Amino acid sequence: MDIRQIDNLLALKTSSSRKASTTGGFGEIYNQKLAAISETDTQAQLAAKKALIDQSSRIMDLLDEYAGHLSNPAKSLKELDPLVRTIQNQVDLVAAKAADPKFATDEIGAVVTDLALTANVAVLKFQRGDFVD
Repeated sequence: MDIRQIDNLLALKTSSSRKASTTGGFGEIYNQKLAAISETDTQAQLAAKKALIDQSSRIMDLLDEYAGHLSNPAKSLKELDPLVRTIQNQVDLVAAKAADPKFATDEIGAVVTDLALTANVAVLKFQRGDFVD
């Protein structure tokens, strides 16, 4: 066996056993991926909030339509029943989403909770028969 080959192996071993610098490659990649995850999470939160606002807007439109029908004496309560059921279904969906912990301290969650309460009162009054003469 040639002694020079042993020296070459020792030289390779010492060069490969050096520690990688913490300021290069992997640290930068890690920070980039972490920033991308944070950005995606923020975008997901914004999308969820936008969806919640859109559904809330739909409920307000349904409540406006409901109020308009109530003021019309030509409309019977039987004709309003499908609209009231739609309102109730939409409120249930929004209330479930607003109960998510990410909206617990958010102003949007508070507004949606108030809207759900108002809509539930309207539905309850309809079901209780408050509008029957």
